[in-house]
Amino acid sequence: SMVARFFDRKNGGFWQSGPDSKDLFLRTKEDYDGAEPSGNSVAVLALLRLAGITGRDDLAKASEQTLQLYAGRLREQPGALPHLLLAAAMWMEQRPRVVIAGDTRSPAGAELLHAAHSVHRPFKVVLGTVGPVSTFARGLSAVDGEPTAYVCVGTICRPPVKSAQALKGILTAD
Repeated sequence: SMVARFFDRKNGGFWQSGPDSKDLFLRTKEDYDGAEPSGNSVAVLALLRLAGITGRDDLAKASEQTLQLYAGRLREQPGALPHLLLAAAMWMEQRPRVVIAGDTRSPAGAELLHAAHSVHRPFKVVLGTVGPVSTFARGLSAVDGEPTAYVCVGTICRPPVKSAQALKGILTAD
C-alpha cells in the first residue's frame, strides 16, 4: 500500500502526502535525514528487506528508482542522507538470508531464531518457509523433521545447520 499510495512511478521517490490531500497545494519528497530519517530513506530500507523476504522484484525496483533519483545528492552531499546511504549500501551488497525451516515456536526453532538475530549483520534478512516468503525459501525444508537453518546469498546456501551455535559461527565467519 505504501508503494501504491506514495511512490512516484514516473521519477522515483516517495511523496510525503497522498494524492488525495486536499489541504496541500504542493506535494513534496523529503531529501534530508535529520534527527529522524526521511520517509524516502525508511521506505527504501523497508522495501529492500521486503524484497529479500518475498522475492518481489517490484519492491526492489521501487527502491532502485528512488536511489537513482537521489544518486546525485548522495554523491555530492552524502552527509545529508546517511540513512539513504545505508540503504544504498544494502542495495549494492549481496544480502545474506537466514532461512529457518520448521517450527520456529519449538524450543529448537526459537533458539535458531534467537541466534540469527543475535549476530550483528545489518543487511541480513531472517525468514521462515511459510507465509509471504519467496519461492526459493519455501523450497528449503527441515532436516529430519527438526528446525533447520540455511544461510544463503543469492541462490547459494551453505550446508544446513540445526544448532544455534553452528548458525552463529556461520554468521560471524562470513
